[in-house]
Amino acid sequence: MIKTLYSLKQAGRKWKIEFNSKLRKRGYQRLLSNPCVYIVHTREDFLIVTVWVDDILIFVTTIDLRDKTIADIEAEWEVTNIGKPTKIVRIEITTTPDSIAILSRQYMESILWKEGMDSSDSVSTPLDPNIALVPNPKGENGSHSNSFTRLLRELQYIVNATCPDITYAVNRLASYMAKPSLQHNIAVKRILRYLAGT
Repeated sequence: MIKTLYSLKQAGRKWKIEFNSKLRKRGYQRLLSNPCVYIVHTREDFLIVTVWVDDILIFVTTIDLRDKTIADIEAEWEVTNIGKPTKIVRIEITTTPDSIAILSRQYMESILWKEGMDSSDSVSTPLDPNIALVPNPKGENGSHSNSFTRLLRELQYIVNATCPDITYAVNRLASYMAKPSLQHNIAVKRILRYLAGT
């Protein structure tokens, strides 16, 4: 299996098929909405197993469920348990006995620094409600379209990972990716200023 996992073109597919079949045999159900997430329900408790390539995060409501899940996985594969996670895929994770917080602070700060906006003034909303965004049919002032597209892709990752509050603004600006104008570039910078303040 080591060769299949790390050397072949179909490695990811083979690993996913094996992982899925072995977890399902043990009673884990894969979510239809996200094939990288598995769940198990008991009467009052539940567990969630998330998979990113060959990294696994386990969320449980009891220690017994955690130990059972780890035992199930260790029975099938050789694993390294690194304990409580602190970061995965640019997402920082902070846990307390009462809560779990997920942040993208370092990733956001790197974007702000790259754009020269690490010390910019913050704003209270991601889009200015007094400015109506309009299309740019002639493509005027579109010289920064590559930067605009890159920023929107980076912001979309943040939306999906940790900041649903900028979803509308990012999706609204995404409709202008083909021919962004100066107005659109200013609007995407406003989202960055909003993130700088939050």
